[in-house]
Amino acid sequence: MRLAARCGAGATLWLAAACALAQPAVQPAKAASQAAAKDPSVLPKFGNLPKSEAQKAVEREFIEGVDLQTGGDRPRAAQQLAARGWQHAQQLQSDDAMRRFNQAWLLDKQCALALWGMAAVQVNIPGKAASAVPLYAEAQKAGANETNFMVDYAKAVSMAAIETKSDALMQDAFTRFARIHAKAPQHTINLQNWAVALFNTGDYEQAWKKIKQAEATPDRTLLDARFMAALKGRMPRP
Repeated sequence: MRLAARCGAGATLWLAAACALAQPAVQPAKAASQAAAKDPSVLPKFGNLPKSEAQKAVEREFIEGVDLQTGGDRPRAAQQLAARGWQHAQQLQSDDAMRRFNQAWLLDKQCALALWGMAAVQVNIPGKAASAVPLYAEAQKAGANETNFMVDYAKAVSMAAIETKSDALMQDAFTRFARIHAKAPQHTINLQNWAVALFNTGDYEQAWKKIKQAEATPDRTLLDARFMAALKGRMPRP
């Protein structure tokens, strides 16, 4: 993620305050078990759930602490927290990643890197792809527009199409794949995502065509051997 990499320097600056915000409040056993099943801090935008006065107080304290350290430069602090979230995401620590993205969003509602991160975590949760698509759209409006973001967004739309059995969404995904390919024909992962979408519509011949194109790209080693095996299981390599 080039955007994440650009924002990575100094990402630990706000962690002391951020860690305090991430701690759940002490609750009775029954309520705690419910919170464990649906911890707002690991849901995008804290799940948009109502907040207690205690939670609001913790958030105010967190924001005030950041303001003191940055002179009120919340967008910079948000970028650094979001970059730390991406580090967690790349280590498959999805809960910690979402907590950082939420903290970044709390500081700056237009932090594209945080919104993209929320979407990227959400789309990989079974049954949650459709709920990730609006987050991608919001991230794009906030300024995310690089190729890797567009590739992620297109993949999310295709996953949502499969999840909801929506032909319209799948056509949208195909349009996005084609648009990306026109601008970045050597993007291996876009071609693979396109092939996966075609595979899921039963168009194995076209899926193979995209894979063959991907195999001719410089980053062909990124191709997923498991998907290749699955495709061979449905249709031998032409």
